Amino acid sequence: MKRKFLEDLGLEADAIEKIMIESGKDTTALKAKVDDLTEQIAVKETTITERNNKIAELEKVDVEAIKKEQFNLGKAEGSKEIEVFKKQNALDKALQGYKAKDASILSKMLDIEKVKFNDKFEIVEGLEEQVSTLKESHYYLFDNDNPKPQFTGNINQPKGNAITKEAFQKMSYKDRVALKNEQPEVYQNLKNE
Repeated sequence: MKRKFLEDLGLEADAIEKIMIESGKDTTALKAKVDDLTEQIAVKETTITERNNKIAELEKVDVEAIKKEQFNLGKAEGSKEIEVFKKQNALDKALQGYKAKDASILSKMLDIEKVKFNDKFEIVEGLEEQVSTLKESHYYLFDNDNPKPQFTGNINQPKGNAITKEAFQKMSYKDRVALKNEQPEVYQNLKNE
């Protein structure tokens, strides 16, 4: 509202001053509200612009290419795992042919890089030399064809009552049976003690 308008209405100067002060308060409050709303709009427009830019960047990303790349990467890793599995399986089978007692322990002792496989995962070279060396240095890891020692003959125990009660108690069942068959009197004496 303008002062000239109020003066033309014939209002007193004091009344005009009060009206102008009150009108100024309302105008100031409305102006502050407009400034606040203008600032909020500016912030929202900035946010919208930033998000639109991000959307534009994301639209440039070729999702199908990423899917294909990840698929090929997974396929390659899976193929490597299958290849390692097939090689280990062929190695375990070959080690059984060498009469390995525990193929998993023996395969950890081998240099797999020196073992060559063909396209059917059959061992072509590099294993024989390593296994021969291991048979010499770690013979206990392999079964051998040598017969186990067999003990034959009688148990040579001293005659008479030379076997102590302690020795009798430590004897195996088989040894006790042999003692009973060979020296029944000694056996009975030790059993009754």
